[in-house]
Amino acid sequence: MKYSAAIFGIAAIFATAYATSQSAGPMEDDKMGLSRTSVYDDPSPETFQYPQTDPSAAVDLPRSWDSAPPQIPHETEAFLPIKIGKNKCIVCHDKTAMIGKKKIKGLPTPMPESHYVKAEDGKLTQSGARYNCTQCHAPQAEVSDLVGNTFTTAH
Repeated sequence: MKYSAAIFGIAAIFATAYATSQSAGPMEDDKMGLSRTSVYDDPSPETFQYPQTDPSAAVDLPRSWDSAPPQIPHETEAFLPIKIGKNKCIVCHDKTAMIGKKKIKGLPTPMPESHYVKAEDGKLTQSGARYNCTQCHAPQAEVSDLVGNTFTTAH
């Protein structure tokens, strides 16, 4: 007896939902969710074109916030894919002798000490957890915000 009441209640809920959906008609795709845009719109930004210069001639880009990872100021397509045994970034950026020293203009930004671990002999070696440079350091694009943004930094 109590199961038939539960089944009747569930059936009533589904019948009401069905009747409501049939009377309202199909919902437009730009009326669903919070964004109020069509699922068919393509808000993808234009592809940013880096100057066709050698990476050593690239100019440092400003950081988005204090202690943010530096942005990649040069084309990276020739260096991809980055794999644990194949990382062309470290050819220029693996400079342990530069750790703690002021960056020299015109030279690649050296990887910081946080990207290394000490080996048994006391020497620094690249951390296996930090081989995927583009996980934090990303090529940037000069595009407008898809959603309004008022974020600023205290520089």
